[in-house]
Amino acid sequence: MRKKFTLLMVYILCGISLSMAQNITVKGLVKDKQGLPLPGVSVKVKGTNQGASTSDNGGYTISAPQNSTLEFTFIGYKTIEEAVGGRTSINITLSDDNQQLNEVVVIGYGTTTKKDLTTAVVSLSSKDIENQPVTNPLQAIQGKAAGVQISSQSGKPGSGVTVTIRGNTSINASNSPLYVIDGVTSRDASFLNPTDIESLTILKDASAAAIYGSSGANGVILITTKKGSSDKIRATFNAFTGFSNLWQKQDVLNRDQYISLMKELGYDTNGLGNQNTDWQDLTFGTGTQNSYQASISGGVKGGQYSLSTGYQQDKGVVSPAKLDKYTIHFNGSQNITKWLKLTGNAAITQNNSVDVSDNANVARGGTILSALTTPPTIGVYAANGTYAFNPYKGGSENPVANANAARNRNRNFRFLGAFAAEIKFTQDFSFKSSISTNNNDNRYSYFLDPYSTDYGRTQKGIINSNFSTDHVWLNENILNYTKNWGKNAFTATGGMTLQQSKYYYLAYNEQNFIGANGQLLDHGTSIPPQLPTASEWSKRSYLARLTYAYDGKYLFSTNFRADGSSRFGKENRYGYFPSASVGWRISGENFLKDVKSINDLKLRASWGKVGNDEGIGDYSYLQLYNPTTQGSYVLAQIGNPRLKWEETTQTNIGLDLSMFNSRVVFTADAYLKKTKDLLINQPLPNSIGFGSIPANVGNMENKGLEFVLTTKNFIKDKFTWTTDINFSLNRNKVTSLGDKVNSITFGGIYERDAAIRVVTGRPLGSFYGYVSNGVDPQTGNIVYQDLNGDGTITADDRMFIGSAQPKFTYGVNNTFTFGNFGLNFLFQGVQGNQMFNASRMELEGMNDSKNQSAVVLNRWTTPGQITDIPRAIKDNTSNTLTSSRFVENGAYLRLKTTTLSYNFGAATLGKLKMSKVMLYASAYNLLTFTKYTGFDPEVNVNSANGPAMGIDYGTYPQSRTFLFGVNVGF
Repeated sequence: MRKKFTLLMVYILCGISLSMAQNITVKGLVKDKQGLPLPGVSVKVKGTNQGASTSDNGGYTISAPQNSTLEFTFIGYKTIEEAVGGRTSINITLSDDNQQLNEVVVIGYGTTTKKDLTTAVVSLSSKDIENQPVTNPLQAIQGKAAGVQISSQSGKPGSGVTVTIRGNTSINASNSPLYVIDGVTSRDASFLNPTDIESLTILKDASAAAIYGSSGANGVILITTKKGSSDKIRATFNAFTGFSNLWQKQDVLNRDQYISLMKELGYDTNGLGNQNTDWQDLTFGTGTQNSYQASISGGVKGGQYSLSTGYQQDKGVVSPAKLDKYTIHFNGSQNITKWLKLTGNAAITQNNSVDVSDNANVARGGTILSALTTPPTIGVYAANGTYAFNPYKGGSENPVANANAARNRNRNFRFLGAFAAEIKFTQDFSFKSSISTNNNDNRYSYFLDPYSTDYGRTQKGIINSNFSTDHVWLNENILNYTKNWGKNAFTATGGMTLQQSKYYYLAYNEQNFIGANGQLLDHGTSIPPQLPTASEWSKRSYLARLTYAYDGKYLFSTNFRADGSSRFGKENRYGYFPSASVGWRISGENFLKDVKSINDLKLRASWGKVGNDEGIGDYSYLQLYNPTTQGSYVLAQIGNPRLKWEETTQTNIGLDLSMFNSRVVFTADAYLKKTKDLLINQPLPNSIGFGSIPANVGNMENKGLEFVLTTKNFIKDKFTWTTDINFSLNRNKVTSLGDKVNSITFGGIYERDAAIRVVTGRPLGSFYGYVSNGVDPQTGNIVYQDLNGDGTITADDRMFIGSAQPKFTYGVNNTFTFGNFGLNFLFQGVQGNQMFNASRMELEGMNDSKNQSAVVLNRWTTPGQITDIPRAIKDNTSNTLTSSRFVENGAYLRLKTTTLSYNFGAATLGKLKMSKVMLYASAYNLLTFTKYTGFDPEVNVNSANGPAMGIDYGTYPQSRTFLFGVNVGF
């Protein structure tokens, strides 16, 4: 026994000695190309967990087998593998991995690298879009791109967003950008599944967008979807589930406080009921969000493919609002020969939504305002089982009735597809021809029965429906030539495009489903005749681009596009849109080559002209007649054959700076945009019989600054921290409305003056109304300022009382990693803007039987009382005129997104035979800091990038969302 034990110990000692004899101690220094030491570099024995890190002077010590390989890795530098080969001293020089500068960026009809850009462009990847509870991919980039303001119109499932790139350029035409999805143009991108997007590039200045000519005045957003790879088959599955709720409630009067107010107004309160209903609790519940997406991608000989399918469901906090979204996406390519390549892609989306009425006051069925103004003394249902309504105000339904009584549904089917063939004449010279289609079919249906609601009984039942189709096809034929020789790099692009659209719309209406004897009829007896609407437009375009670079230091690019549109008469059918840009890489000059702290320094300058023909109308230049149901025709529009494009020219100066081995990256841009020939409706003499005619007479200006800063604050082996900051300011001003138009009003409010006026010298979104000087202590009435001094308050005493245009917008994004854990949070903010809270006109009016905000508890009741809330006056709106009383600070700071994630390591993935497993928890709209007293400072009853921006009138608010998800890959 003792001999066996002795032999065992000998074997163990020999093994240890042999192992120690095979390991040697390796020392050395790690520096960058400038000879500066690099602390925190990871040094590992390849294939093992054995490792070390460099100290402050770049030195390291590690024990390694004589024949092993050492791996040197450091964020921002290229990884190096070095064989030990028995050496005990190994010094390493790491070269800067300019991955960020060499990143490929998609531009119009081509690509370039980030370091060679001479225009104002921002590029975002799939990591900026995924794992968020949004059905619209544009919502996911809010606060992440300088100069790009994205606003959610409302929190309703499936609601759109507005995208404003460097300010507004039009009054009556569109202010939204053009989307190009895998080469297919579109005026919308909300139908895409966010997880199908690989990259998103925003062309901000006119030089970058001029290649799209008449469609680029408001910027261009290029979207590239995910493609397959030729090395192996990959499968992924992404899913999340979550819930949402209202992040704040409004204080309104309870039963006793409401009854007291009604008595003060002179209403008979007998028989009001003894309930104390909290309508907000009944209206706003818990929403749910679910998303599932599966994809498979890979390659066959000479080709690649990617196929994905997804389902998203968003149930809103106000039931029964809901969106069900189904998507299928395909992307593929195949090399038929060495000189012929075929590509194809398709995106199919179907949205089924249930709507809830909002953006309206109580009298017009607005659910959100109804949740605040319905009397607390009544319940959901009356004694006969029908929905209860305000006993003082017939037709004013309660919010549950407004939301649930009507069947309000919409179905949208979208198909976007393209097929292309590319011929390579030589390695440098190619031709690509593509045909694409963008089809949008929409069906809407509304039904309200004649029994359950007061409004339904009044109308004896209602059916409204409509059907629309919009089919657009596009053919593009593009030549590309690339030539590099010595220090010279040259590219040329030229081509022609053809595009056509056909639109059709038909509406249908039925009313009166109750017969003479009170019986229910199968069809309404009132069916007004409806005539369909149809229109077409077409374009023919020619485009060209030249780029030249010498020694990577001197960069030049020029674009030109000629667009011919059927929307204009023969004399003005074609528009011509040139641009040019230059860049100077100062860091490449000899006098900066020895400056070790600067990796890249480039100055940019550009100028370009773009156009806008969206929102103009397909036949605005023609004299039009409408058919009647009797078979005759009536004059509907006076033509203006002189109509032409709205044109925007933009000058941009920019600077790109990368320092300290790309640990600090800074970008700055200054721009000036001038738009001329705005389409404005000019007044006509009464004798003509038409009030106005569209004409190109207006001008507008935008100027601004943008700054982007990215810093890698900590870069350690197990811990990293990076920060991205963007800041933008824009100043918008209307510089002319022509000589026949003094002002244009927008932002109409029910039974009151419009809240917005457009005049020369002021920005769009300027609030116009009376100046409120508070409450008169003696009378309890609002005191309006007598501006003209005539002793009476009239419409002439109105003035500009605020602006919805922000002074600046910003975003701060922080990303942390610690081992396999990741933490990200994004703050997004808007500063210096104001909101017109039209909801308060209903909530603080105290002129009828609607419930009121709790602030009216401080209302004036006795002479001499000092308060800012006027007295209650029945059937009198004089205290709620469109005035500065309802203009509020609309600035806010939001913790827009925060995500905690865990990625399983290589060892676990190897055992599971998987390429990726990530678990995460996210919160959306988690915190909001604002002085705005409404539900949500971001929403708008009208478009947030049009002249009527900045008005909140019973709009469905955004919710706070929490979700949990998993991403797996095989």
